[in-house]
Amino acid sequence: MTSARKLFIYLLLGLIMSGCVVSRGRVGNPIDEQSLQQIEKGVTPRNQVVELLGAPDRIIQGNETDIFQYYYYDAKSPAIILGVFNIFSLNIKSDNLYVFLDKHGITQDLIYGKRTDGVDFTLRPWGK
Repeated sequence: MTSARKLFIYLLLGLIMSGCVVSRGRVGNPIDEQSLQQIEKGVTPRNQVVELLGAPDRIIQGNETDIFQYYYYDAKSPAIILGVFNIFSLNIKSDNLYVFLDKHGITQDLIYGKRTDGVDFTLRPWGK
């Protein structure tokens, strides 16, 4: 077999084995910000929080306090497959909501962080 033919076969195999992959994953449900605005500190009872936001993803019990945690994760992952050399990037962001309820089941505080707007399919193999 000639060297030109071997080179052609290697190039052909390289093209066959290369490609692009784009994947996306989500965990939890997006937090409804309109429902969140209806929750008032010192007023809204536990059952109304559940009616507005649904069942919490986790309940943390503290010192005469229940903490309802709601979370939503969004992940995007582009990749370029070039046979032996691959470039892969994973971008994960989360929204987290904590609702603090006193021993009587009344909302005392809310902590909300929204970061999923910043999830993108940018391929950054060597950082930003």
